[in-house]
Amino acid sequence: MQFEKSERNSILLVAVGIFLFLLVFFQGIETNLYHLADHLFVHTVFELISIGISFSIFLYGWLTFPYSKSRLLLLVSLAFLVVAILDIFHTFSYPGMPFAIADHLQTTAWFWLAARLTEALVLILGILFLRLHSPVKNGRETFIWVLATFVISICFPYLILQFIDQLPLLLTDVGPTPLKNGIEYFIAFLHVIAILTIWKEYKKTRTLFHLNLLRACYFLILCGLTLTVFSTVYDFTVIVGHVFKVCGYFFIMKAFYYANIKVPFESKKRTEEKLHEVEHELDLLFDHTEDAILVCNLSTRKVVRTNPAFKKMFGYTNDDMLEIGELIPLKRKDEFSYVYKELRAGRSVVNFKTIRQRKDLTMIDVSMTISPMKDKDHEFLCSVIMRDISEQQRADRELQKARRELQETLEQYQGVIFKFKKEEEQFLYSLIDGKLFRKDGRIPELVVGRSVQEFHPISTSDFDKEMFDVQNKKAWDGEGVEFQFEDGENSVFHVTLKPIKQEDQVIEVIGNVVDITKLIRTEELLRKSEKLSVVGELAAGFAHEIRNPLTTIKGFLQLIELEDNGSNIPYVTIMQNEIVRLEMITNEFMVVAKPQVSSYQMEDIQSVTEDVIHFLNPQALLQSIEMKTFIQENIPSLYCDKHQLQQVLINIYKNAMEAMNKAGTITTDLSIVEDCVRISITDQGCGIPENLISKLGEPFYTLKEKGTGLGLMVSKKIIESHQGTLHIKSETNVGTTMTIELPLTFERY
Repeated sequence: MQFEKSERNSILLVAVGIFLFLLVFFQGIETNLYHLADHLFVHTVFELISIGISFSIFLYGWLTFPYSKSRLLLLVSLAFLVVAILDIFHTFSYPGMPFAIADHLQTTAWFWLAARLTEALVLILGILFLRLHSPVKNGRETFIWVLATFVISICFPYLILQFIDQLPLLLTDVGPTPLKNGIEYFIAFLHVIAILTIWKEYKKTRTLFHLNLLRACYFLILCGLTLTVFSTVYDFTVIVGHVFKVCGYFFIMKAFYYANIKVPFESKKRTEEKLHEVEHELDLLFDHTEDAILVCNLSTRKVVRTNPAFKKMFGYTNDDMLEIGELIPLKRKDEFSYVYKELRAGRSVVNFKTIRQRKDLTMIDVSMTISPMKDKDHEFLCSVIMRDISEQQRADRELQKARRELQETLEQYQGVIFKFKKEEEQFLYSLIDGKLFRKDGRIPELVVGRSVQEFHPISTSDFDKEMFDVQNKKAWDGEGVEFQFEDGENSVFHVTLKPIKQEDQVIEVIGNVVDITKLIRTEELLRKSEKLSVVGELAAGFAHEIRNPLTTIKGFLQLIELEDNGSNIPYVTIMQNEIVRLEMITNEFMVVAKPQVSSYQMEDIQSVTEDVIHFLNPQALLQSIEMKTFIQENIPSLYCDKHQLQQVLINIYKNAMEAMNKAGTITTDLSIVEDCVRISITDQGCGIPENLISKLGEPFYTLKEKGTGLGLMVSKKIIESHQGTLHIKSETNVGTTMTIELPLTFERY
């Protein structure tokens, strides 16, 4: 184990002290038999030294207290003031002293023990319960400690002098009494506890403060033990005890000196050295930093000092006399008032982004930090640190532009695009936008940060949300997911979920929702178109192959009818009617097979409709069906093919009659709706199931037992060629309404 010089000296002092104590204790030099002729003088000298040390401890602590504010140092310094006062009473109550204040030795002995107890108790309490740097809270606490010291300094001497006759004896003719020795042993025990406590701290800190306290407690223990073995107060043993006491007080004073004077001065010296180093580093920073730094006098508005980076950034030289206003562009002169007001209030202006003017009048984007400061003449100065952020501002502007473009893109995205991440076992949106999301008035900013389970991308409630949550979990587990769902409003959506990974860990999931309803319908129309193409080819061949035999059969039936005597006429008539029906079917096939030549001209749609109704009215009367027509106003003429529209109306009226199994009414409404002529035909038939309405008009799809499914398909094709629309609305067992809307203005291509 390596010992420092102070520790080696301490070991030497311990050895000398224990050797001297053993000599006294075992009377190796017969100190009790050796009486000093000048005992009073020597005793007085050592006591005065103790009193002087006690006052020094008090003065050290009291004078440095305003700086240290240490509760322990204040307590010990005031305690040693009490000790000094009690030692004065002890000294001047000693037998033989001039101006003696007592008549016998009991008084001096009680003052001795009072001083020793005060020192020991304060020392042990301070070490055990107060930290060295524990501060005094306020002036009131200081006043209480001082007042307590004043009271004790007066009460202790008064009580001892006033009641000395009632106090127990401490000395006899043969030496100290057991009571005195017991008190001395108790004081020594307190110092032992103090040594153990200080030793623990010393092992951690190894400071001279704790080492000197260890030395002091050691000698004060020897002092107490020595003064338990004398015979009379005039023995040399008493002088040895006073030597140990002086040594103990000396080391306490030395500890306080180290804690209150030496350490602070050394700390101040180190602080000054560090301050010098900091000033040097600041000068280096001022001269070599890339940021422009200047010091301004706000009273005169002159620039006091600048660094090389400022001169480089703004183009000035050391010879230029610069004012603040030369750096501020004309449009930003009002900024000075704001900055001046903030600095006057003692507040710094941090990260103030603005534009400043170079010597050549070009502009530069800067970020400024301005702080108030005062020099030794109390001038109102400020320091300004400026950083060129032109590139940063340019990049920020480009970034803002990119963000705006991205935001506009997201807003114009037809579907929904979103991202979510997992926090506290919940999926939270970090991004969501798109026209499909905004169509119900939802605002992205109010949804970002909210739970995915709380806000799904599609606002409708008619879809399986649990299925959506399951797919989200799959994506978070690292699996790419694609699925479709319907919202209950005949709309179909396609969802794509893709995990975003970083170091093989999923950190986010990006997804999008697209309305694919139109795409699916387009695919259906494409399939229908392909089907129509095939049907057209089949119809062309079928009609061609049937027409020729029908013509032959029809001719021979006419010959048979001329030559027959009348018995076969009914059969011939039936056969001719069926042939006419076959011709009508082949004509429908031909319409499907190839476009018919249209003859468009201005026609009175009201007359066209009335002619068809007049034509079909006899057939309706045979079925007990009443044909009613309601015309709301004068219907203007339309540019159309009269014969094609007649074919459409005949098909619709015939379908209506065939759907009515009993008597009823077929109602026709003609009206003008916006820029269209609306023809609504309503029957009272059996109606059409809602799930079958969308299939009407497909080739060969029919609800009639003997139908071909071509009549309505041809009708829809004719209406579309007239740029119109056909709407079907039906209710089972109530009836069906077919609504044709034809534009008043026909766009010719």
